[in-house]
Amino acid sequence: MENTNYYEHSKKEASKKKFEEKNEKKDYFKAIRDFERSEIEIIKKKAKTFTILAIGEFVVICILGFAIASLAPLKTAVPFLVRVDNSTGYTDIAPQLSDAKESYQDIETKYFLSKYLINYEAYDWQTIQEQADTVKTMSSQKVFSAYDTMIRADSSPLNILKNNYKIKVQINSVILLRKDMAQVRFKKMVLDLSGKPAPGYRATEWISTISFDWDKDIKTEKERLVNPLGLQVLSYQPDPEVIK
Repeated sequence: MENTNYYEHSKKEASKKKFEEKNEKKDYFKAIRDFERSEIEIIKKKAKTFTILAIGEFVVICILGFAIASLAPLKTAVPFLVRVDNSTGYTDIAPQLSDAKESYQDIETKYFLSKYLINYEAYDWQTIQEQADTVKTMSSQKVFSAYDTMIRADSSPLNILKNNYKIKVQINSVILLRKDMAQVRFKKMVLDLSGKPAPGYRATEWISTISFDWDKDIKTEKERLVNPLGLQVLSYQPDPEVIK
């Protein structure tokens, strides 16, 4: 009987141990699974953090690249060309054609000053009256009076060249010294009726200093066609350019 009780007791103890071992294994595997899940979550969080940092770094690099690119033109060395006139030694800086932008007012001013000077200095028997009318329409009374006296003088082209020769004017440059003053460099050439250089005359270089405003009183449609913006030359001083 005692053996039987012992056997039953041993059997219960064995079953109890197996159950406890089973629970221990279950707890062990659960702990492993929990650990793995914890590690996976940590890895995911780290990956997310690294991704955010990488994106942030990329954005910063892009911003820096854009900033550097926008600053680059400010540090670009712009070459310029100095022109030297071989006959006179006069030097000036040639304008940049790529990016240089003049205001419309400067462009208009240079155009009308060039137009004025050509009509003042050029000579053609067939068009001298139109030239004189243009000079009058673009001049103050004082300046036109000086022109009228010059063109009627015995030494004027009208009385010397007559219908045998003409004077061609070539504008070399127009420099705006102030908003109301400019300096124009030009060449004068005496040509025969075929357009060839006249014998006995050589080309001459000149510089004219012109002061002006835009207050000319335009009264007729004809005057407006010649001088639509009302340019008025207040003083005109031509001087021969010294040849070196």
